[in-house]
Amino acid sequence: MSTITENDLKEVKELITQLNNRMITQNGQVNEKLNDMKVDIATLKEGQSGINKRLDSIDTRLNTLIAVMFTSLLGIIAKLIFVK
Repeated sequence: MSTITENDLKEVKELITQLNNRMITQNGQVNEKLNDMKVDIATLKEGQSGINKRLDSIDTRLNTLIAVMFTSLLGIIAKLIFVK
């Protein structure tokens, strides 16, 4: 059997330290990318809510226009029928 020397233990310790540092670096990079994705998703959601508000505004205006047109059409019909 071979014996484990102090030098071998130092090499193993250095290897473990290097692997740990790599994992920490990669974890930090993953966290940064995840944060960027969260910001992008929040931006997309904000844009979507803005579009929904505009569509609601357009829908309200369209309903108002239809109501005004219908009322004026009824007024014209009433004038033609009752005023001689």
